Amino acid sequence: MNVAGATYPLSPVNLPGYSGVYQAQVAGDLKDRAYQFPVGGAAVRDPYAQMVNPGTTRGVVVDSAAILPTGGSWAPRPALANREDSLVYELSVRDFTIDASSGVDAAKRGKFLGLVQTGTTNNGARTGIDHLKELGVTAVQIMPSYDFGSTVPNWGYDPVDYNVPEDQYSQYTLPEDRIREFQDMVNEFHKNGIRVIMDVVYNHTYSKSVFNGITGKYYTAGDLSGTGNSIDDGNPMVARMIQDSLEHWVRDYNVDGFRFDLVGVHYYNNVSTWANHLNTMYPDRNLLLYGEPWSASADPQEAQKVRYGNVPALAPAHFGVFNGVYRDAIRGGTDGNVMAYMGGSGNPGAIAFGMRGSPTDVKSTAPLSNLWSPAYAFDPEQTLNHASIHDNLNLYDKITYSGASGGAAGTAGRIDRFAVGMVLTSQGIPVIAEGDEFLRSKVVGGDYTTAKNSYNASDAVNAVHWGDNRQRRHLPLLQGRHRAQKGLPGPAPHRLDAVHNQISAQVDGSVVVGRLSSNGAAPTS
Repeated sequence: MNVAGATYPLSPVNLPGYSGVYQAQVAGDLKDRAYQFPVGGAAVRDPYAQMVNPGTTRGVVVDSAAILPTGGSWAPRPALANREDSLVYELSVRDFTIDASSGVDAAKRGKFLGLVQTGTTNNGARTGIDHLKELGVTAVQIMPSYDFGSTVPNWGYDPVDYNVPEDQYSQYTLPEDRIREFQDMVNEFHKNGIRVIMDVVYNHTYSKSVFNGITGKYYTAGDLSGTGNSIDDGNPMVARMIQDSLEHWVRDYNVDGFRFDLVGVHYYNNVSTWANHLNTMYPDRNLLLYGEPWSASADPQEAQKVRYGNVPALAPAHFGVFNGVYRDAIRGGTDGNVMAYMGGSGNPGAIAFGMRGSPTDVKSTAPLSNLWSPAYAFDPEQTLNHASIHDNLNLYDKITYSGASGGAAGTAGRIDRFAVGMVLTSQGIPVIAEGDEFLRSKVVGGDYTTAKNSYNASDAVNAVHWGDNRQRRHLPLLQGRHRAQKGLPGPAPHRLDAVHNQISAQVDGSVVVGRLSSNGAAPTS
């Protein structure tokens, strides 16, 4: 082990739950000292590093257990009786506040603490976190916020150090300040009644140089993520590293759950193990755990990976997935110029089924024979419903690209509100992409091509322009769902039996009519 220019020998150590672990004991106060590990004659990064010198492979010694948010304690976690009572709002740390129209202080724009600055407005309309509170949002899904390889503007889906807050989103340079800053962000969200979900990318790294200096065995033989750098959690050390990283964020940063990018790259038994571990260690938190049940290419071991068909087996671990089937039934695919049900065509039966939460046909947590069955949710909490997300055309741009016009008050605006309304009133957990509630567009100068894949586009494209917030056409919809959750006369359907007994959806031509009974003992008709 190399610490501050000196080399210390590593020796084997017995550590419960691990094998092949080596350690070096170094005397003295090493706080904030840089370190690396020598492997095969080369100095490599520590995959477990909790702080790094930015842009290097050098970890930094920190005592994360001794660091607490400003004030020395954690605020109470916002209550969540049932996971499907959540209203999730996806946002990017940079995009949400980088534009001056956000009203956020210049030093905080595009930074962690900019997300939680209160009292901001634009032309009298609330912005930032106050806007989220006004909507009734219960959780934010924050796009990658750990150390990533790209330079912003970039969404950061290229991880380097999984356990370190991204320095480009920080206002500070000292290690303890950077850790406390992220803690303060989480704490302020909690004080404002909003939980924090981290978007995590354990399916690949920025490049193979991240781990190849240690061993080449941590990567898959095939390119399952579409990046050429897919991680193989079939390797026990990789699977354990992911579990330990997840626990680090829950334990040391008090986050409330995770959205897994391309969770379909991972073995579903490993995902079950990770989720069960977190729920066992933190049983009072009702963590939200979900991901995308697909990969970027064909996988010869697909039956062992997370797909719709084995989501029932993840029900005991409270793990859900994005409902791409319902999304496509609503909007008509991701980037094409044809709309489905929201535009007056498509399959009404698919809409009726999605409204009921895409429930399994039988009450069993056994994997289904059809890996891509749309009837996959053993519990409503296992379907994450959305009409738009950061990838591809956002909702309003999809609508206008498909030929609708008229702006917020015209046909395009009505279609947009219709799509969001379906997401909000369906069984499951709704996810709203930032700005969709005020018809946000990422099309600049008619450039739909950039808008389709804007992961590294300029702020002119990706930044939320809060002046558009005057078109607050969806605000009553979101507030209405929030009130309905609190005022439903009787128990909401939170289990498979209740879904089958209390919820029905009939199709009459192109019209879908959903019915919800508050009486769990009396099936709907």
